[in-house]
Amino acid sequence: MVNAPHLEPRSFGKIAVPTPGTPVRLTSDASLRVARLRFAPLIGEVGRAFLGVAGMNKATGAGVIKEFWPTGAGGGVADECVIESSSGDLLRPADYYIDANTAGEGLIVAYWIWVPNWNS
Repeated sequence: MVNAPHLEPRSFGKIAVPTPGTPVRLTSDASLRVARLRFAPLIGEVGRAFLGVAGMNKATGAGVIKEFWPTGAGGGVADECVIESSSGDLLRPADYYIDANTAGEGLIVAYWIWVPNWNS
């Protein structure tokens, strides 16, 4: 089908954590709904990064969904985490937070939204 609805990729880019221990919300736009979220550390960063939900605490692990290991200054294989909507309910990026062990580091965050078919 030529004009079928499809997923279109978008990106928040790098979401950096200015102060380790103070999680950063992906977005303040609570109305944004997405079909898929992808999180990945940046090649060359040296500290661990964390993905979680409101109230996350990287020290205790409470609210942490995923811990990302750094690739280091020499590079290496980067980790990733993909969260997809499987039930048809869309995800709300505003529900997710990032923390890091090193100030200024964080994660690259991409997302996919459904683009409707306006020709049907």
